[in-house]
Amino acid sequence: MDCVNCGAPLPPKRRRCSHCGTLNDTDLRAIHEHAQEGPPSEHICPRCNVNLHTVDLGMGGGLVIERCDKCLGIFFDPGEVEALLDRSVAHVYEVDFERMNILIEKEAMVDSWPVEYIKCPVCQTRMNRKSYGARSGVIVDKCKAHGVWLDGGELGKLLRWSKAGGRLHDEAGRAEQAREVERNRRLARRTKPGGLRHGADPDSVFKNDETSFLGLLGAIARLLTR
Repeated sequence: MDCVNCGAPLPPKRRRCSHCGTLNDTDLRAIHEHAQEGPPSEHICPRCNVNLHTVDLGMGGGLVIERCDKCLGIFFDPGEVEALLDRSVAHVYEVDFERMNILIEKEAMVDSWPVEYIKCPVCQTRMNRKSYGARSGVIVDKCKAHGVWLDGGELGKLLRWSKAGGRLHDEAGRAEQAREVERNRRLARRTKPGGLRHGADPDSVFKNDETSFLGLLGAIARLLTR
């Protein structure tokens, strides 16, 4: 990767150019040619304690994010990271596990921020740290109410992860987890006291209940006609 300012090769696993000192990150104009910076925001960067700037990504007003001009961190409203990945990365139909492994190995930046719980730019409460997707190598800071913070460089990593099929891999894993939860729920219902016996067919219980009820009615009718 070369410096966007002077063109010199960047040092391995670093985003700051050793020649001109420029901090390199994802060029938002590469996402959309009409992306442009707007006025300052009232929200504060959790890393630098300065006002963020709004950036309209030129997608019909549907994606307006907030970015720090100093550290290049980005704050997204809930659901905006997913929307950006959907619009920026299309026609990916298979998972390139080899490529994903290379991304994890080579993109662990040595000049990344220290591990700490930072404050939400909106409500100033501590955000939760959470891995974004399976094998993305990106830990995001998330406020449940207001959105997601990505440190400088992390958006580019997520875009490359998505292009390697990372989101397909993540969605397949979530689907399998949901199926496993449903299997465990059915097993617990079968084996709990008063529930289904182990190995029983759930539909057979209702059939047996119906048969028993009809049998009871028949017995009552016979007693009444004696």
